[in-house]
Amino acid sequence: MRFRIVSLGCPKNLVESEFITEKLCSAGHTVGDDGDTIIVNTCAFIAEAARESIETVLEATREAGRRVVVTGCLVERYREELASLLPEVAAFVGRSWYGEIDGIIGKDGLHLREGGFSETFPRQVLTRPPTAYLKIQEGCDNRCRYCTIPAIRGTLTSRAEKDVAGEFRWLLDHGYREINVIGQDITSYGKDAGRERGLTGLIESLLREKGDWHLRLLYMHPKGVTQRLIDLMGSDGRIIPYLDVPIQHSEDRILSLMGRGHTKAYLEETLLMMRRRLPGAVLRTSIIVGFPTETEEEFEALLAFVRRHQFDMLGAFMYSREEGTAAYRMKGQIRKGVKRDRYTRLMETQKEISRARLEDLLGKTVKVIVEDVGASPKVGRMLTQAPDIDGVAFVNGVCAEGDIREGKVVKTLDYDVVVEV
Repeated sequence: MRFRIVSLGCPKNLVESEFITEKLCSAGHTVGDDGDTIIVNTCAFIAEAARESIETVLEATREAGRRVVVTGCLVERYREELASLLPEVAAFVGRSWYGEIDGIIGKDGLHLREGGFSETFPRQVLTRPPTAYLKIQEGCDNRCRYCTIPAIRGTLTSRAEKDVAGEFRWLLDHGYREINVIGQDITSYGKDAGRERGLTGLIESLLREKGDWHLRLLYMHPKGVTQRLIDLMGSDGRIIPYLDVPIQHSEDRILSLMGRGHTKAYLEETLLMMRRRLPGAVLRTSIIVGFPTETEEEFEALLAFVRRHQFDMLGAFMYSREEGTAAYRMKGQIRKGVKRDRYTRLMETQKEISRARLEDLLGKTVKVIVEDVGASPKVGRMLTQAPDIDGVAFVNGVCAEGDIREGKVVKTLDYDVVVEV
């Protein structure tokens, strides 16, 4: 069989696509755009993502002579409904079958069973060097009331530290030097197994590896951010000073309704602690606007919170009412027009903050990863910009794809910079 895989959604899904690719190639199948089979690894954590997944699947079914296989979160969330919804699809494969996908990839029908999937190695990395992802856990135990992830991906399952460390060494040996540590909430790593070392212990073990590489920690729940973790991040220059801490909101009543497990005062203290103990770090967050019963006063207080803490990067979402979540049943759902207006105002506020924060970099030396020298100008990222979710660096000067180079910031835009290497 010759196949191609289309990976939608988050980096965690991408890592699973990489595992599937390696599993099939090891069984003698080959990868190619002209393959007779298209595998669509779907996302479905909100309705908009599910719609995009279905549209991508339908587009694949319109390619003459292609057999379409659907995997991923869409299959887990909607299960038996999919067969009648998408009769054009040959097979639907649940995540618990990934370890045996080489044995069922040619079988039509619905392949579902109880259980999860957390192992992701060996895999065929689909990102270009020097960038790769390292998934350390699966699932989540936080139970935020708006979130579908526990229903789709199950409870927290942490990989063994020795397995993570072994995969990390393998990535370094194969030329990957920007390693992004991912999970639904990496600060909870090891809690399911009662491991006292947790995330800090894991990072300490990774730091024993010699070499010129860089580590980025993604998706850290505010509840799990400790002084010990922040001090560890500041103790080794190979850890990128990048703090990805989704707050989702700032006001106590909304935080309680969301089930976030902390208060506004805790957020204030944690953000100040991070700025104080890791000065110069960039701070990224995500926010949900229009959660049920959110008042105009609470939204204005959220805007004031954002202005006060000056996040370097901020991603925002309009609340999506998802069936199966506790928030789905809440009264006081906000009209779409109001949510859209609040989203626009929040992003306009953040644009001003981002522009000002980047202007502070003018004339300073930064490290950039060169990603596309065929573009004009060349495109890359500062090390303090995460792949796919943050802005970019337009690069002037002689360089090659995959280079990690020092350069001077010569111009700044709303979210992007121009760097001379």
